[in-house]
Amino acid sequence: MMNICNKKFVLLPYLLSAILIWMCTGWGTITASSASAAAASTTLTINTSSNAGNTNQVTKVTFDGVSAQWSTEEPFIYKGTAYVSLQEAAKHLNAKVSWNTKKRATELYHNGDTILHRSGTSTFTINQYTSLQASSPSLSKNGTTMVPLRTLAEALKANVAVTRENNHQTINVSHDSVTIISKQAEVANNYLINQQYSGLALIARHGEILMRKGYGLSEENKLVRPDRSSRIASLTKSFTAASIMKLVEEGKLKLTDSLESYIPGFENGDQITIHMLLSHTSGITSNFPREKGMTLHQTIEAIKDKPLSFKPGSDFKYSNSGYMLLGSIIEQASGMSYSDYVSENFLQPLGMDHTGEAAATTPTIKGYISANGAWKIAGEYNSQSGSGTLYSTLDDLLKWDAALNNEETLNQSSLDKMFTPYSYKNYGYGWMIDNEQTPAVLFHNGSGTGYSTGISRNLGGGLTIILLGNQAGRDTITFMKEIRNIMKQ
Repeated sequence: MMNICNKKFVLLPYLLSAILIWMCTGWGTITASSASAAAASTTLTINTSSNAGNTNQVTKVTFDGVSAQWSTEEPFIYKGTAYVSLQEAAKHLNAKVSWNTKKRATELYHNGDTILHRSGTSTFTINQYTSLQASSPSLSKNGTTMVPLRTLAEALKANVAVTRENNHQTINVSHDSVTIISKQAEVANNYLINQQYSGLALIARHGEILMRKGYGLSEENKLVRPDRSSRIASLTKSFTAASIMKLVEEGKLKLTDSLESYIPGFENGDQITIHMLLSHTSGITSNFPREKGMTLHQTIEAIKDKPLSFKPGSDFKYSNSGYMLLGSIIEQASGMSYSDYVSENFLQPLGMDHTGEAAATTPTIKGYISANGAWKIAGEYNSQSGSGTLYSTLDDLLKWDAALNNEETLNQSSLDKMFTPYSYKNYGYGWMIDNEQTPAVLFHNGSGTGYSTGISRNLGGGLTIILLGNQAGRDTITFMKEIRNIMKQ
């Protein structure tokens, strides 16, 4: 039998080794678990004192320029990723933090969005239908959930800026200052979330913004933010109609001028008037080729031999081609490109600095199409001047809405003509009119490769709704009607 004293000496080397390992690996431990790791009850221990070989240490994390105080765990960098306490960082960014027992996840509520994150995963789920994937999973340090800072900031639509000096770095996180959601608009926000809407949305009453918000993804792993630009599709037509009316005011054309006098070669072109093109009563074929690289002239030539749908002036048929022809007429009558004429007469005077004709390189939110039950980024959006080429922002379109309530850019006679219905479809010039509402509601929708847009506004001012959706095939007219009903309550 071994003497007890001898036993102590036998155990001493093991005890010394354990102490040495403990001292070398630092005072704190981080555990990273996955579903399989958790099932096997295994943990990964990481050296935090040496910061796992990172030379740049996180010396400071600030929120809106103010140094953060951490009551649990300090931020750190692991494998090139900055980690912060989920609960404390979220609170610094004005999010409400709670525990969702059913989902077994931390729940954040911020600016009308509900964000869920399960410790040990890389996923942040926003409103149950939008997901962000972090480059690394969250970690648990001494019982505190530490998450990748950049992904948390993205989920809360905050901005991150990093400054480095003398082997130290400061990370400043600035909170979302562009989203607006008032109590009056909370039900409308919930409605759009229930519809799994993606894109930009604005609600204003008499010019006062009640809600300005982004939903869904603007591109892979990036959320839509409400100050981003978007293609506006057929909302372009209101600018085309306004341009025609401006040229009428300038005496450069008449609404009774024939298509033949500007663009010869169309069937019954001498009977088709500018008024008919504006009101979709010309009978011109609805659509045109949208091949990349085709010029306006080439596209017009491609539709010249298309038969009319009906005798000019006898019926209604929505025609993208008709508004493309108006784009060409604007260029001929003004001696300027469509883009320059719209910019000089409307965009610049109104301070619409983030609106114009889109090019392939214009930085707008991406459009999405549905494929095999999932949304994927759509191909390039091709259109022609006059019909659907403009891009804009929520704030710029609100300026456009305000300008159409007074004589800031057009005289009242021109506005009255634009907002008068000319067929059983209640279409005016670039606007549809619902005279059953009091005051009347003017609206239009748009669709294109990956986009579904809409604007709804009261004649003379009142409630304005703007939707710049970035998913194809969404029913923005119904969305706007429902929001209008909600806002009446």
